Amino acid sequence: MKKILKMLFAVVLAFGFAACETYKADDPEMTAVADFDGQWICFAYDASDLTTPVTVFDILVTNTTNNDADAMWMTLTDCKIEHYTTNTQDQISAIFLDALQFRLSCNTKDLTFSCSESDASQPQFCNNIYLGMTYYTAGYSGYVDRDGYKVTVTGGKVVKNGVDTKTGYKADAIEFTYSRTNPDATMKEYVVKGMKNTGWNEDMQDYSDFIDNNLWP
Repeated sequence: MKKILKMLFAVVLAFGFAACETYKADDPEMTAVADFDGQWICFAYDASDLTTPVTVFDILVTNTTNNDADAMWMTLTDCKIEHYTTNTQDQISAIFLDALQFRLSCNTKDLTFSCSESDASQPQFCNNIYLGMTYYTAGYSGYVDRDGYKVTVTGGKVVKNGVDTKTGYKADAIEFTYSRTNPDATMKEYVVKGMKNTGWNEDMQDYSDFIDNNLWP
């Protein structure tokens, strides 16, 4: 089943992120963190092996309630299908994806960002590429804990026009190291590298193919 990544930025803002109460702007270019704002599609690599991706992250960056120039919210959705087991059901859930929402500091001059042990939680909604719409997260649906996560991001940076796209244009690049501590104290660390979603299927094809071949059960 071929999955095409959808550009759902407007829908996500409308339904998915009331929890962080972003400053309302008609266009991401109007926000104080315009160079970070928007949807990013990234490969995530195990920190011990940077040659082969292990999953794809669908990332939405938004500004803060007060439209601060030195802070932003990130919602990071893992596109990997997890096998969730509960007391009443044992199923593969392609509907409820794992997503964490957390706040970071950013520098709009050198386009860097970071956070240390930032409190993170699973929001009510995230972008779900399998359904082509925003949908409930695994945490909100009760498959995993909703709160009690910690996130550290280091080396975060955006490079303007850092990617040559398949459609022949340039797109902004993003990269950072992402460390996540779960409520049960287990940890995961990834090196994340990707690009701003251009909205063109051709530009997103490598990510779609990886999801089809590796993440879809």
